[in-house]
Amino acid sequence: MSDELQKENSTAKSLDERFANRPHTYRRLQEIADEMDQAIANGATADEAEAMAIEQIQKLGGEMLADWAEAKQQQALKQARATHPESIKHIKKK
Repeated sequence: MSDELQKENSTAKSLDERFANRPHTYRRLQEIADEMDQAIANGATADEAEAMAIEQIQKLGGEMLADWAEAKQQQALKQARATHPESIKHIKKK
């Protein structure tokens, strides 16, 4: 069991490495941590701090899913254009 943990830990990337390609997400995580520190400094109860953290993490999850969906849409569009180069872009005329 400990061998499995060592192997897993040796291949695990740091958060900085994992979020290098996701600067928006990394910045939001930093903001959430700062908000938690501020709430604690202002005397928030544990329940209040927990509620704030949960709300912010849920928002972050939504943002991450939106980013993922946009990337998938762009990937599908790129693939469709490569597969069907004769297709026409439909854009609004001025």
